Amino acid sequence: MSNKETFKLEKSAKFSVKRTTAVAYRVFGQLRRDRRTFGIIIGMPVLIMVIFGFAFSGEASNVPIIVENLDVGSLPGGAINLGENITNSLSHDERVDVTFGTYEENTAKVEDSKYYGIIRIPENFTQTVIARGLGGDVKIVIDLYIDATKPATKNSILGALNAALQTAMGEEFVEFNQINAHGGSEYTGLDVSLPGVMAFVLVFLVLIISLLTIMRERLGGTQDRLYTTPLTAFERLLGYVLALLFVASIMVSAILIVGILIFGATVKGNIFLLIIAALLFSLAHVFMAVFLSNFAENEIQAVQLAPLISFPSMALSGMMVPIYSFPSFLIPVSKVIPLIYGINLFEGIMLKGWGIKELWLDFLVVIGIALLSMFFAALTVKDRMSD
Repeated sequence: MSNKETFKLEKSAKFSVKRTTAVAYRVFGQLRRDRRTFGIIIGMPVLIMVIFGFAFSGEASNVPIIVENLDVGSLPGGAINLGENITNSLSHDERVDVTFGTYEENTAKVEDSKYYGIIRIPENFTQTVIARGLGGDVKIVIDLYIDATKPATKNSILGALNAALQTAMGEEFVEFNQINAHGGSEYTGLDVSLPGVMAFVLVFLVLIISLLTIMRERLGGTQDRLYTTPLTAFERLLGYVLALLFVASIMVSAILIVGILIFGATVKGNIFLLIIAALLFSLAHVFMAVFLSNFAENEIQAVQLAPLISFPSMALSGMMVPIYSFPSFLIPVSKVIPLIYGINLFEGIMLKGWGIKELWLDFLVVIGIALLSMFFAALTVKDRMSD
């Protein structure tokens, strides 16, 4: 009987649970022997769930606002002072973090996103409420200067203010003399989410594509052949970075085209500055991927490193929940997440129309991350084949 006929007979044999389990046992055994991969398989889901659980454990809260209470009460020094009642209610509302200050002196801080709203209660507030209760045809007005570019933040401020008014006054109707910061900008949830989504997609795709590309070079033997050439380790490193940066620039173009042309993303600032910011942000993660690739021994580990970096970054960057709403011990951790600075750049340029003057620090941090990643990548890159 020929080998071909034997093969046909073997292929036509009945299904065997034993053979199937043998294959499964062999594959699982390989994973189990690769302790690093097996540790990532167990540890990564646990780590991501813990971080997301802490980050998303509550709704948006602790929104920084300024309150100015000018109300003198029912009479100068009178016993009834509704402004004080409203201020006290706001101070005890977990949705906002109240700081006392003047309206005029702090509007610039709202424009700089140090605070997200200013509430000013006028001098004759209590007297106006009493006059209206006695049948007077008067308006009850509160001044409100608010950052309306983030619907969740705006809703927290308005929710806390309405709750305070309800507690202090019951059903009395109050009008808000509302002025929106950043040139009156007010955006939809889609407008607000796109800068963060764009930054996250760049982080995830740049990391995973860069890691897989480098691992393919290593496992395919190309990297070993390069060791025999006059190339130095740093020249080889920069060669990889230039190629991967070109790939990243294609992804940046695709993301911007889809975001702007298909989803109608708002770009109030300079589009060329936005492109430069995206390329710098991508470059930082290309260098990071080159550095991380030194710790991956196979493609499975390389693929797992990308979500291990990107998903916790998404949870801790303020992309889903504002950073000031995090538990206090997580806030310092978020300051070292590169994604937060990418989101700051994209939001600042796209939603607020900011330029270098307002975003120089975020640009500087991204450049610093790129240089630091390049240093570690150059420090750990190999210049010869492993023994």
